[in-house]
Amino acid sequence: MKPWIGLAGALLATLAQASPELGKLHYITEEYKPYNYADASGAPTGLAVELLQLVWKKTNTPAQPITIMPWARGYYLLTQKPNAVLFSTARTQARDPLFKWACPIGYAEIVLVGLADRNITITKLDDAKAFNIGAVRADVGEQLLLNNSFDETKLMAANRLAQALKMLTSGRVDLVSTNKTTMEQLIVEQKLDPARFKEQWVLSSEQFCFAFSHPVSDELVKEFQTGLTQVLASSEYPLLHSKYFPAPAPAPTNTSPAKSAPASTGTTN
Repeated sequence: MKPWIGLAGALLATLAQASPELGKLHYITEEYKPYNYADASGAPTGLAVELLQLVWKKTNTPAQPITIMPWARGYYLLTQKPNAVLFSTARTQARDPLFKWACPIGYAEIVLVGLADRNITITKLDDAKAFNIGAVRADVGEQLLLNNSFDETKLMAANRLAQALKMLTSGRVDLVSTNKTTMEQLIVEQKLDPARFKEQWVLSSEQFCFAFSHPVSDELVKEFQTGLTQVLASSEYPLLHSKYFPAPAPAPTNTSPAKSAPASTGTTN
């Protein structure tokens, strides 16, 4: 037998024997454009959802149900269920040991956004502690503030980002802590004038990942990571990325689960 024939046969056998265990996981997400959200018919869609569907194809996993729910509920289930996968989850230093990870889905800046006409000035992160800040409950935007010793009585939790945005425009909060891209898309979607809003501070740059409940086996997470790495290296990924982001897709430089940097106390991270 020629060596390359034997190698091809081994690869096909590996694919054919892909573990069915990936089909036994509970896949959970939230409304968080452009990564994951419900389309007009209520079906899950977005960059992360389509990325997940490509991973299923790479691992010979039948398409699975994806449950969309408020982030705090999904995050709670990730800590309690033995077979949950939550996405898109920011892999912060505080969260890193709590779950198992397959990365990356993408990268994003977590920022503080205010109304431009309020003339708020923040020259260091501690300046923001004087203001009331809205954030999605259990979201990275809230957790980064708590990790940086913000007074929890000045943080107003929302179930969804749309609710936090309404808090800002109504004057109930001075700032909102959230993903820059998601906030920008929500402002446009709600037909608000982008000029009304101003980015006041960059809290951190975070890597978005698939987070697995800790009881999920290392072997299963590794299988998922291998499929994800193959998708990110394929010709399908740039097309998928450009569908949701107008800029060219960045070449993934690290497709292994590496720790993200801690929240910055400066203007960049």
